[in-house]
Amino acid sequence: MRSLIYLYSCIVLLYVTSCAKREDDTIAPIASRTVMVYMAANNSLSAEAYQNLNQMEEGFVGIDGKLLVYARLFGQQPKIYEIQYDTSPEIKSKVLKTYSDHDSSDPEMMKIIFADMKGLSPSHSYGAILWSHATNWVPANLGKLGTRSFGDDHFSRMDVQQLQSALPQGLDFLIFDACSMASVEVLYELREAAPYILASPTEVLSVGMPYHQINSLLFDRDVKHGLTAIAKAYVGYYQQKIGLEQSATFSLVDTKQLPGLADKTAQLLSQNPQFLSAINRNNVQRLDLDPNTPVKAYDFLDLFEKHLPSDQLLSFKSAIDKAIIFKANTPTFLGKPITNFSGLSSYIPAPEESYLFPFYRTLAWYGDAGYNSLF
Repeated sequence: MRSLIYLYSCIVLLYVTSCAKREDDTIAPIASRTVMVYMAANNSLSAEAYQNLNQMEEGFVGIDGKLLVYARLFGQQPKIYEIQYDTSPEIKSKVLKTYSDHDSSDPEMMKIIFADMKGLSPSHSYGAILWSHATNWVPANLGKLGTRSFGDDHFSRMDVQQLQSALPQGLDFLIFDACSMASVEVLYELREAAPYILASPTEVLSVGMPYHQINSLLFDRDVKHGLTAIAKAYVGYYQQKIGLEQSATFSLVDTKQLPGLADKTAQLLSQNPQFLSAINRNNVQRLDLDPNTPVKAYDFLDLFEKHLPSDQLLSFKSAIDKAIIFKANTPTFLGKPITNFSGLSSYIPAPEESYLFPFYRTLAWYGDAGYNSLF
């Protein structure tokens, strides 16, 4: 099996490199930081992708670093752009590489793209933004639900474990401009991908992050400070809107603290064997607020606060506070109130959703956090 996987990888690499065209073969100087955007938009988000690319160009002024975007857009050849300042409605940024048609949801392809971006822009520091559709931890292509953990390329999608295997090493941070990825399940699976992850436990409106306002913050020498400022700017941007567009949540997570949180969760569940029978999902704050979202998500802390006495939760809440560096939310999301917000979501199993259980049991959180007692 290992030899077959290796052979497949070699074939894919040979195919891509032989069919790809580099626009500029000059050796790039080492940058202070390169931020790599993986924009998988061969789907219904293609128009928003163009809008965000234009925002990136508009806001790329006076920045010490490079912003590279792999853009897989509907009807276009996949390309890697080096973002350059421009205020026209066209995409004027420099094309560093053009690819033949491929599947951006193939984890082997994602590995190649990130390797190419690092090769095209050697840097002292790297950050990554994952831009596409996403639906939390759920497995890809589950029945007719249209599920995926991340990505959607002409209905091809990837699971969270595949995503974990495809991400580059050595990232200073990882940002999801995608729905529902600040769940304990996803974050714990990706805990070794980067020391800091910025993501939303709710859905993300299709226009995503306001890149023209946050570009410079991506290159802040103090990573934690820059990501906190991005979260504030993102939620503030949507807070100024009206009606259903006043919808945003963002959480900055210290992934080094997640194993401690898993330990505290497991201890809490082991001390309360009756917990599962006491759960009433209807009383817990929902964080899947779009009726089209295919899997339910609940506020992680509210789940325990609604079902256990407060004196049992002190060390548990302390572990959450260590893991969540910053969190922010609009008072409502798509018109639905957010009254309890810990910055993390969690799944609560129900018998009618047993078709999800086999995959959930493959997640690291299931065993390490004691969630096996809930199934």
